[in-house]
Amino acid sequence: MSEYRFSFPACVIAGKGRIETCDVIMLRKHAFPDGVRSRDDVAAMLALHNLCPDQCDAWKTFFVEALAAYAVFQERPSGRIDDEKASWLMRTFSPDGTISTGLELEMLLHAIELASETSDNLSVFVLDQIRMSLSPNPGCAHAIARLPAAAVTAYDLDLIWRLLRSAVDRGRLALSLREAAVLKEIDLLTEGSQNHPPWNEMMTQIVTFDQRPGATLRALADAMSAASEGQAA
Repeated sequence: MSEYRFSFPACVIAGKGRIETCDVIMLRKHAFPDGVRSRDDVAAMLALHNLCPDQCDAWKTFFVEALAAYAVFQERPSGRIDDEKASWLMRTFSPDGTISTGLELEMLLHAIELASETSDNLSVFVLDQIRMSLSPNPGCAHAIARLPAAAVTAYDLDLIWRLLRSAVDRGRLALSLREAAVLKEIDLLTEGSQNHPPWNEMMTQIVTFDQRPGATLRALADAMSAASEGQAA
């Protein structure tokens, strides 16, 4: 049993070990009338998620949408995921380095989709779940959901494109060095002839947008802007 101390109605729900649609309605009305607004709210949601493996679809939708919106828009800086916010997300939802449930993975993916910009700390971390899935003893949620294969599957590619579609530039993937490195590690673990065909094509389209590890497009834009202002002066 979790050591988390729930208030009403979460305490009643936690005692049942399952979350039904009527429970989600009560949670929205009494526990989170204004949505998820603090890290304490996040902790309560995560504790319920862990204590109640029998979950209705309404809870799954609420968990993903409410927590992703909080992470992106309530935590500073609003609208984007910087290095500090990425670190908090990873500590909170995967303290051992493994995303253990599909719902937590979906929440992180949705947060990345909502954000105008995401630190490659987080994108690399999520991509690494695919690399882990190809290891001899995977324990992450992605490994459980995908078909067992020593190759990149269509399911893997769906996750990759959700993560990296904003990096497409003129038909190529403009990635950070670390994002490109994880994809290359994945490629080395697979049997090329068995990979889903678009994977091999994608690997030929990768370019890195900078030579500095962890650099972001925002940093590049700021540098270019500063240079322009210096020339104007």
